[in-house]
Amino acid sequence: MTGGGKNRALLALAAAALALQGCSGEDAAEDEAAEVSTATLASLIMEADGLSTVAGVIGEAGLAQVFDGAASYTLLAPQDAAFEALGEAGEELRSAEQRPAMVAILRDHIVPGYLTPEDIANAIEAADDSSVEMRTMGGHVVTFTGDGETVTVTAEDGATARFAGDALLGSNGAAIPLDGVLRKVGETPEG
Repeated sequence: MTGGGKNRALLALAAAALALQGCSGEDAAEDEAAEVSTATLASLIMEADGLSTVAGVIGEAGLAQVFDGAASYTLLAPQDAAFEALGEAGEELRSAEQRPAMVAILRDHIVPGYLTPEDIANAIEAADDSSVEMRTMGGHVVTFTGDGETVTVTAEDGATARFAGDALLGSNGAAIPLDGVLRKVGETPEG
């Protein structure tokens, strides 16, 4: 993607996010996927089925305060099954000793702003090369691409995941369930 193409894609994504924030309640009622809760993002994640691993990290690492605050974030939330699919590496990652590594991984699943799956899909469609890049709170870039109704997210290291399930739309942010973890996880480094 050229610099101009990337900028246009990011502008399209930002415009889509602003358009969502300006939606009336009537518009949200018409779009089943855009049902926005009055609860904060932290509350929605803590109560969500299938996101207990992410909820645990958020609670134990003090990130609940971030997701309860006024700033808007979008969490690309790996489902519990995504961590289980990592096998022993995923089990080790969920241990208390690996909490700092898990927090770092989670930061690479957070992007600034309130984005719905529809916002991202619209930005992909509007992009010159059908992809949109965003910088995560961990300082890395994730790339969104689409194939029909499927949206795939690719991390800098090549790890991929797809949107899986209904997004959680709160008063201050969104959580989009993923079927994978956006970090290649192999053997846990020693020391």
